[in-house]
Amino acid sequence: MIYTRLGRDGPQVSAVGLGFWEVGSRTWRGSPEVAEAIVRAAHEEGINFFDTAEVYGMGRSEEALGEAVRRLGIREHVVVASKVGGFRPTPYFILKGAEGVRRRLGFAPALLQLHWPPPAWIPLCQPLRGLERAVKAGLAEYVGLSNFSGRLLEEALYCFSSLEPVSDQVEYSLAYRTPELDVAKVARAKGIGIIAYSPLAKGALAGVTASRAVQRVDPRFKAAASDRELMDALKGVAGRLGATTAQVSLAWLISKGAVPIPGTTKPDRARELAGSADVKLSPEDVELLDRASSKFVTAWGREYGNLRSIRYVPCALQYLGLRAMGGA
Repeated sequence: MIYTRLGRDGPQVSAVGLGFWEVGSRTWRGSPEVAEAIVRAAHEEGINFFDTAEVYGMGRSEEALGEAVRRLGIREHVVVASKVGGFRPTPYFILKGAEGVRRRLGFAPALLQLHWPPPAWIPLCQPLRGLERAVKAGLAEYVGLSNFSGRLLEEALYCFSSLEPVSDQVEYSLAYRTPELDVAKVARAKGIGIIAYSPLAKGALAGVTASRAVQRVDPRFKAAASDRELMDALKGVAGRLGATTAQVSLAWLISKGAVPIPGTTKPDRARELAGSADVKLSPEDVELLDRASSKFVTAWGREYGNLRSIRYVPCALQYLGLRAMGGA
């Protein structure tokens, strides 16, 4: 395993982490009971970075991850990140959310992120100052952002007085390269790390078939799975290197300076994902994959816009909707 630093002064994390959306979420219906086996397998392979959020199963994911880390006795050897929802509009509510994160995990996360920007009519700095206060209160060591476009990321930097965000967590994969148009440029200029979620396009880049509703309705999954040029390029590179297409897809993100956080509900799969850090892509391999996926730089727009529409929904309705669904 190789390790990298998030941002200029952030934590040292494994080049590939593990996302815990699938464990405890209502969408994937992964079993929290396997969390300990997943964390153990990942940690044995050198993964030290685990990401979750308060809305994943409305806390079930955090509880499963926290219990696994505590039972394995590896709290001092891992970097746990979590996220508070963008429905928290003020420092007070951010602090309440951070306290809930600590309670469910059983310890304070190393990295606390704002999951999405607040509603458009709420001053951007309000929740971000709450993140800063959470660090001062000992509820986290570092702060990060999530689903912030390049424009919003630049605006956000003016909100912090005593610290800077170390990361922006965005969707990024061979099937969704939009962050390269804005987020990556700002992050590179400002020394901010990029955490890549959905790095395998919900499994399409790993070559799996759509067996779940969340895959069948996902446009990135459908686009990647049906793209013969991209899949042939992935299989060709994987065959030459003795790797899987999932490992090659993650290695490509690592070559771009991002930290991918794929998810899984299977312990053996965690070992495979960890192996992506050992896949050495040549410049020719990267160029081939760049070329085969070039259509996905602009296919989804020219500015990162995930969860943009939720910014026009009042905070209370965001929260009540998530509660009614049982979380993300």
